[in-house]
Amino acid sequence: MKGLILLFRFMTRLPIGFDPKFDSDELGKGMRFFPVVGMVIGLVLFAAFVSLVFALVSLVFAAFWLLGYVIYSPMVMAVLLVIIEVVLTGGLHLDGLADTFDGIFSYRSKQKMLDIMKDSRLGTNGGLVLILYFFLKVALLVEASNSSPVIMPIMLLLSPVIARLNSVVNCGSAPYARATGMGKTFVDHTDGLAVLIATVITAIFVGGAAYLFAIPYEILIVIPVVMILGYLFAKLMTRKIGGITGDTLGAVVEISEIIAMLGMYILAR
Repeated sequence: MKGLILLFRFMTRLPIGFDPKFDSDELGKGMRFFPVVGMVIGLVLFAAFVSLVFALVSLVFAAFWLLGYVIYSPMVMAVLLVIIEVVLTGGLHLDGLADTFDGIFSYRSKQKMLDIMKDSRLGTNGGLVLILYFFLKVALLVEASNSSPVIMPIMLLLSPVIARLNSVVNCGSAPYARATGMGKTFVDHTDGLAVLIATVITAIFVGGAAYLFAIPYEILIVIPVVMILGYLFAKLMTRKIGGITGDTLGAVVEISEIIAMLGMYILAR
């Protein structure tokens, strides 16, 4: 339980009511429950979606036609929800995504790539991937909204959970690329059992959502597809830089979220 609380403390900006004492071993052991963090983020995003829709209806009935029309725009809705998610995570994983692309696409030696990833400055490749990421995420949400009123909230609810499962998969599939670092405690405490626990938690949540919202159980197919791609990502990082880092763990969360959203969108069509 302490490991899960520490995950919320260091991986989100959600208030937990107190500041737990840091324990690297407990934090590492808590990695198997990382999908639970995704569940809470997904539930908050789902609630935000419902609240925005409710606000729209209220505004329309209050005769604020112009404002209601603007908020009703799927584009505005998608942008607001993406901003909310960034606030919830503090942009932690996005920072890892940018650093990873700066390092990997520098085409330097392994050590130089690691040095570039550790540099706090944003490079060209990092900036480009963030722009493409936000364009793609907003586009998927807008298309989902135009396709069906159910797809967007389902994406918001489930994709954070599936994405965080892939962090656990990465920690159980590759060594840590550096001698030290916060990510090392996750790798050291993640084994096959931890991956299995995280997978079961994710499957139960996705399956429960499918039952609750009466959507086809085929959506569960997204989980193994994303896991396989996450495993391949870990092996690619091992070949490129000798393993994974905290930055690549953040990158795999964001990439997996996009893939999960795309998979759900394709299945829903």
